[in-house]
Amino acid sequence: MAQVTSIFGSQAGFDTGKVVEQLIELQNRPIDINLAKREAEVEKLETFQDLKARLGSFKTVLNTLNKDSRFISTEGTFTGTGTTTTDIVDITTTSTATSGTFTLTVSQLAREAKLTSEGFASLDTAIPEGTLELIIGGKTTLIDINASNNTVDGLRLAINNSGADITANFVNDGSENPIRLTISGNNTGAENTVSARIFTNSLGVGEQTKLTFAETQTPLDALLTLDGISISKSSNTVTDIISGAIIKLKGTGEGNVQLSTDFNSIRDKVTNFVSEYNDLIEFIQELTRFNPETLESGGLIGNFAIQNLQNILRGTVSGEVSGVQGPFGFLSQIGITTQSDGKIVLETAKLNDALQANLGNVSDLFSSRATVDNISTTFIGFLETTQAGTYEIRVQNGTPQIRRQGEANFVDATGTGNFFAGPEGHASEGLNFRLASLSDGNYGTITLGIGVAESLNRQISFLTDSTRNGPVSSEINTITQTIDNLDDTLLTLDTRIAEFEKNIRERFSNLEIILGRLNTQSQTFASSIASIQNLGKK
Repeated sequence: MAQVTSIFGSQAGFDTGKVVEQLIELQNRPIDINLAKREAEVEKLETFQDLKARLGSFKTVLNTLNKDSRFISTEGTFTGTGTTTTDIVDITTTSTATSGTFTLTVSQLAREAKLTSEGFASLDTAIPEGTLELIIGGKTTLIDINASNNTVDGLRLAINNSGADITANFVNDGSENPIRLTISGNNTGAENTVSARIFTNSLGVGEQTKLTFAETQTPLDALLTLDGISISKSSNTVTDIISGAIIKLKGTGEGNVQLSTDFNSIRDKVTNFVSEYNDLIEFIQELTRFNPETLESGGLIGNFAIQNLQNILRGTVSGEVSGVQGPFGFLSQIGITTQSDGKIVLETAKLNDALQANLGNVSDLFSSRATVDNISTTFIGFLETTQAGTYEIRVQNGTPQIRRQGEANFVDATGTGNFFAGPEGHASEGLNFRLASLSDGNYGTITLGIGVAESLNRQISFLTDSTRNGPVSSEINTITQTIDNLDDTLLTLDTRIAEFEKNIRERFSNLEIILGRLNTQSQTFASSIASIQNLGKK
């Protein structure tokens, strides 16, 4: 192509090569326009993906507050009494722990079984061939000991590779035959006994034991007393004697176990919520900013999904929380107020006072909780679709029915047996409950409160849920499709321009050839005329 361009204009008398380049440049303008559009869409896509990631991070924070069992943290402490001076237990708590005080005495720790062999000169010392019998907690494992593993080290490997719930190691006692093979049970508890031996069983001779192991430690259960109740456990980690408490036994002695509300942990969760909320608000404000002096604006100014998100965040943290019971109905009443710039600020002293005054009420402001006022009705759970409110329950003609207070009519609940739920499409959708009887009558009410953290958690789940075509996910899908369409358009334009360039260069090349021929003919004709004129003169 460069060679063709170099002769352009040699016959035409003007720069036809430059004309071709200008025509091609003109054809390229749609590509430039679409490339600019694509670049803008890619930047927009990256912004929404960043927003979705930030919403996911904020949702993680919300999930530490959105249920009362997560909001109310409990800490456990142990205080020794009498002559107890060493650490007896370590206590950790789960979300189901509640406050309480218990007396605890540990009289014996659980331990595993231990065995040892006779001494051997070295790891390569041969041992008798035969069958290795391992009995762990009544379960027998048999291993063939032959020329491939009949050394002290081979026996260790055979034991550890057997899959039996034991571990074999070496101990050097410094004697003439210092190598001893030790076997330890992997589990504590009196039932987890361990025995080992190598034996042979020959016809006419019968069974003969070739190698034995002596027990050096008998397995034991942990023995403890909680509030005067004797308890035996096979493990030193006890998880089921105090609800929500994990107790790790470390020594013997007596003392008091106290489970109490961990206010520091609660304050940390609330502080983290405020910080993460403000970070999200600041990010959104940057996306929607507009400077009237410079006319500069954020990448998503005027975007409906972003505006909707802003309204959800601000409305939720500043609005009244429905379904709560107690004097606090707004976050502002416990020290969380909204500033003029949309961010929130926490007054720690006011929060501390609220936590001390009514911990349950503060928890309800953030988390979700249901209360029932009839002993024949049991609350089971709810879904993200269940709306806050008080629901009346009744049975009419053997059919459980439900309605939200303020509604005129009851609707039939769904379910079988004694387990039922609010029907799809109703405010009570997903509200699960159990009735003790299906006799006609009224069965009280279920009041469901949805706090700020749970409400925001639901909103963000919807916004980012692609299966429900949430606004943020929908924007990402739409932008991605737009980029794909622009890629197709650019590919088509590129192919079209390549064909145009090929054709236009061929046409100008042909024009040069024709002009060359015409110039040659013109020169020949002029030469002939000149010759004739010369002859006439002669």
